[in-house]
Amino acid sequence: MSRLTLVELSDLPHKPHGCPTEVQRSWERLKATHKSVSGLFATLNELRAGQNELRGAISETHRDQARAAIVFTAAGIDACLRTLLRDSLPTLLSTAGDAHGAFVAHFMANRLNGDMTKATKAAIVDIDPRSALIDLYVQDLTGSSIQGGADLIRCRNALGLKQESALDDQVLKAHQPFFNARHEVVHELDLIDPSGRGTRRRRHRDLSAVSAQYDGALQLLHAFIAPTARAVKAARRAMKRSAT
Repeated sequence: MSRLTLVELSDLPHKPHGCPTEVQRSWERLKATHKSVSGLFATLNELRAGQNELRGAISETHRDQARAAIVFTAAGIDACLRTLLRDSLPTLLSTAGDAHGAFVAHFMANRLNGDMTKATKAAIVDIDPRSALIDLYVQDLTGSSIQGGADLIRCRNALGLKQESALDDQVLKAHQPFFNARHEVVHELDLIDPSGRGTRRRRHRDLSAVSAQYDGALQLLHAFIAPTARAVKAARRAMKRSAT
């Protein structure tokens, strides 16, 4: 194993201090994703260690392990951010601030402008309209899956984290190659010509490069979770002050 360049994830930062219940489930999903992807990498390292030439060409079987890690990581991002939004927004939207401003702006521009959709009308007359509207909001923000930097920016703004330097527009847009890779693996089977015309070849995936993408994506989730935990606690304190 000494000659093998290991493919590994960095350790996650510590759980936010005094992590509120609104953030707890998202944190657990991040930990589970990190554990699953780390397990795939451990298996990949073991398979590669069994080769006669450790620094030789990486087999397609080994690259498929890396492709599986892309899918696991992307699924974790989707689950983590959806959970973070669903669980924390009820508290964040209980006070005036950037999160509430983004919520109002979204509905005024997208769901209350012109003819309302059936889903919007149903949410408004729901027995718990606030919760129903938040559910619609999360659906609008995340769609079927997070597709890239633009979706990450919308999620950041919805959580009221626009001022966080670790979530700057350029930082979030820099993760687009990871989401492009997920699209290529999931929707095109990583084929260079998925249309069926001519010779179809698999894309080359450099293990060290793609593992850095996974690592960065999971560290980014912590950059969402930690400030959201602080924002939720601040919103709770504001609610207590207004109630006294």
